[in-house]
Amino acid sequence: MICPICKTENAEEHNYCKTCGTALKEEIQNYEKILQNATFLENEGKIEEAIQEFLKADKVKRTPEICLHIANLYYRLGELDRAIERYQLCLGIRPNQAGSYYGLGLAFYRKAQISEAIQMFHKTIEIDPDFQMAYYWLGIAYFHHGELQKTVNILNQLVQRNPEFTIAYYHLGEAYSQLGLLDKTIENFEKVVEYNPKDAPAFYQLGIAYYKKGELDKAIQAFRKVLELDPEHARAKHNLKALEEVRTHFF
Repeated sequence: MICPICKTENAEEHNYCKTCGTALKEEIQNYEKILQNATFLENEGKIEEAIQEFLKADKVKRTPEICLHIANLYYRLGELDRAIERYQLCLGIRPNQAGSYYGLGLAFYRKAQISEAIQMFHKTIEIDPDFQMAYYWLGIAYFHHGELQKTVNILNQLVQRNPEFTIAYYHLGEAYSQLGLLDKTIENFEKVVEYNPKDAPAFYQLGIAYYKKGELDKAIQAFRKVLELDPEHARAKHNLKALEEVRTHFF
């Protein structure tokens, strides 16, 4: 078979030119055109139309990558049942595809099927121990499942792997707060504001933690910082006023 572009002689069974990579067979050329059109539609934000094109390509040649991409697009549209069905189809093609287990975890989480989500995120990490977002969502899932110690264990593993995964410190602070571990609560919210000095909610949580610990000056300072960043924060206004009155009358 002669390549129409570079004129190289190729064996009949070859789908692509061995020299320049040009598609040699009509069905392959059509497949590539469908994928190009699907990608164009996706980039234009026409997700439903893109899915239909990717499904056409999937019928011509099913690959784990395209199958997973279709599932992710269904997830983006919020069509969770279709996404789950497609992720499961992907695992039939490639049983150890970490991205499919991760997608299942996210879809189950959004359907409030937290136990199932936890199982999927664990499976993701088992396949790919460096899949950082799986650690994050596993920690969040444990938090909403009421398993606070497991939350802190998983999220601590995450920040050990990536100390700049800042949002994890926020959720660690929340979990430690519910566990009643004030020093750990403060340590983690201090990390948040170290990385993001404009995070008003983190400063608010610091104010609460310092108040519970009896460190009124630091609590007042934290609530003032909240109002500097968010002047309409009603709870910070209330707490600051109350603490300033306490300090005026009793200290």
